[in-house]
Amino acid sequence: MTDPVALPEPVPAPRALVRISDALLAVATGLMLLIVGLIVSQIVARNVWNMGLPRAEEISRVAGVLCVYLAAPVLALRGQHVAVDVFVDLMPPMPQKLCLILAELSVIAFSALSILGGYLYLFRAWKFRTPALGVQNIWFYSPILLCLGLVIVMAAWRIWSILINERGSA
Repeated sequence: MTDPVALPEPVPAPRALVRISDALLAVATGLMLLIVGLIVSQIVARNVWNMGLPRAEEISRVAGVLCVYLAAPVLALRGQHVAVDVFVDLMPPMPQKLCLILAELSVIAFSALSILGGYLYLFRAWKFRTPALGVQNIWFYSPILLCLGLVIVMAAWRIWSILINERGSA
């Protein structure tokens, strides 16, 4: 049986990307705490005062969506987003490098198409408002599109780091 190729240490990310990643992670963590607080307040309001909190429900839903998209660039920078690498790890260095680059290019393509789709949607629906809070769609979806842009930046950095890494030189 062939042993998996030993991966060298990854190239350290630029300080700016690490700081952006840390800030996004802190905001996502704060949003998770906000979601927990809002869910507890909804439970208390329903069981104690027999009333619903539609604004709290909408805020927690928005926070959950934003939490996912804020964490996506963090995971992309660390190479921890969804990946199946069981076969890639068994490949020789050059095909392995090509597969890793292809995976990052796929992430860039998906993010770019999602940004395009979001833009086309917002071009027509930016002025509509959310039901409970009355927030315009542009304010709801803009952070998502910004995070997808950051995913592109992080994936581009990963491609660069794969290319300059010594893994495929053998």
